[in-house]
Amino acid sequence: MSMSIGAIILYSHSGAQRELTFKTSGLNIITGDSKTGKSAIIDIIDYCLGRSSCNVAEGVIRRGVSWFAVRLLNDDDELLVARRNPGPGSDSGGEIYVRRGSYPTPPPFDDLARNMVETDLISLLSRFVGISENEHRPQSGTRLPLQATIRHALFLCFQKQDEIDNRDRLFHRQGDQFIPQAIKDTIPYFIGAVDEQHFLRQHELDMARDALRELEVRAQRQREQRNVDVGRIRRLVTDGKRVGLIVPEYEPVETDIALEVLDRAARTDLGSANTLPDFGDSIARLRGEQGTLRASLERVTDEVRASRLMMSEQSTYTRESHEQRARLSSIGLYKVDAEGHHCPVCDSELAVPTPAAAQVANALRTVTTQLAAVEVEQPHLQSHIEGLEQRRGKLERDLVEAQTALNRLIADDARARAQQDLLVDQARVIGRIGAFLDALRPGEGEIDVTPLIEAARRRVETMEAAVNADDVAQRLDTYLNLISKQMSRFAESLDLEHSGSELRLDLKKLTVVADTIDGPIPLNRMGSGENWVGYHVLTYIALHWWFRKRGRPVPATLIFDQPSQAHYPAERDQEGSLDPLDDKDRHAVQALFELMHQACQEIDGLQLIVLDHAHLADKWFEEAIVEEWRRDRFLVPPSWDVRAR
Repeated sequence: MSMSIGAIILYSHSGAQRELTFKTSGLNIITGDSKTGKSAIIDIIDYCLGRSSCNVAEGVIRRGVSWFAVRLLNDDDELLVARRNPGPGSDSGGEIYVRRGSYPTPPPFDDLARNMVETDLISLLSRFVGISENEHRPQSGTRLPLQATIRHALFLCFQKQDEIDNRDRLFHRQGDQFIPQAIKDTIPYFIGAVDEQHFLRQHELDMARDALRELEVRAQRQREQRNVDVGRIRRLVTDGKRVGLIVPEYEPVETDIALEVLDRAARTDLGSANTLPDFGDSIARLRGEQGTLRASLERVTDEVRASRLMMSEQSTYTRESHEQRARLSSIGLYKVDAEGHHCPVCDSELAVPTPAAAQVANALRTVTTQLAAVEVEQPHLQSHIEGLEQRRGKLERDLVEAQTALNRLIADDARARAQQDLLVDQARVIGRIGAFLDALRPGEGEIDVTPLIEAARRRVETMEAAVNADDVAQRLDTYLNLISKQMSRFAESLDLEHSGSELRLDLKKLTVVADTIDGPIPLNRMGSGENWVGYHVLTYIALHWWFRKRGRPVPATLIFDQPSQAHYPAERDQEGSLDPLDDKDRHAVQALFELMHQACQEIDGLQLIVLDHAHLADKWFEEAIVEEWRRDRFLVPPSWDVRAR
């Protein structure tokens, strides 16, 4: 058994209750006049079963009802769902109250309070009706996977007044955006072409694919680590040649040989190289000696300069002294007055006395003595200058030798530094080569995943075969053929156009097709409202025959609103009697209700609720009437209307 409607409970704003009870299986008929609330039944049930918006028409019901509730039954399990009426002018935001378990009476008005959100309600109802974990995965396009819920199942349970005679739309809400595709995606699950075992196998396939993907990623990582990059090999060989690790003549041609060459280069022992001398101390010592020699050379040069200056001054003094002595020596040619009052040449008396001859003679002796002293010292000074010159020459030679030695040491130091830089560069290149070669070698404990990948791939192929989309399509075609045969059988009891042809349900176009000798004829090319209503009714009955036969998780409740409207419009209603109808229309209405009665007899567990004006005189019809709303009887008592107060 699957979920059925036990009752609809309405609460007024003052807390009064109105309960409409149904038989859980068989035919349930609510007949009555227009504008009594029959068409609101589907909207109330749909709203309580998780629809986001409340589509109950504005009027007495929207004004007078504060909470809508339905009691749902599934074998011994019972669930009551109540939703607050959003009120006039609004269609969303109703609070949700849920109570699970069997209770003798509906919950009192004061107990109604929000205890669930809409998404949780849909999940709860889906589990309650028996919908298991499922997922439709589109084979192409960008649509996301879709999980069937109670909301999708209800597309197969309702036929509103403006849907049951629609030539272009077969299913409930088929005209709403995205709904047709949702019906196409989920009906294979509800029919059973993809059952619970399919989804278990699909889950196992997902896990197998994940395991295969993980192994492939691991293998790809190993390949990347071991991948021989020819360009990088050439760059490493070039670096090795530049630093002298590889002979300059070698050119990489074959990868394996190039790797061997790089391996030998990476094994070069730089630690065995001779220790390079440190020329820093020697250079510093020579530069110190060079400074000392320069200082000594400067001092000797200064002494030579000073000695030569002295010798030059002595030579000048000697020359002047000779001239002076020569002048003084001429005093002996004249008669000299001792007092110096007379001129020694003309003997005339002088106003200024001339120096005394003794003084001149004394001066001459002094000059001669000094001149002799100078002439005695001059050879010694000359010898001193020569000694200084020799010393300066030696210092200059020592300075040149020191500079030569320093230049040689600096050159040796530069060569040593270049060699040191080369060793550092070689070490760097060896490190890069070693790292490259290490990446090519398998790590410790690393295993070859190739056999594991092959095993995982075989497992995925096996699971894909078990979840073959072609098998699903074949099962779907088979089940649709069986449903179509049942549609053709049900059509035999109705006098419909093409009822003698083979009928089929076309899920791609979501319509009924009659296969005739003139070709396929879809529903929208069949004339008259009688055909449209008849094919809607028999299609839904055939689907529910299959659902109940296969125990599928679709509510066992099927609701038709005004199925007789093509023959029994509201303006011809006379207390539900068929007497105002002509024979053809009366026969058509009778046949339609007899088909529904017959279906309830054949389909175990089907709850068929019919909302209509007609009231047949047959006993089985009378027994199926749940309530009759005529002569001031309504779904909602007029006293509940807030405007009537």
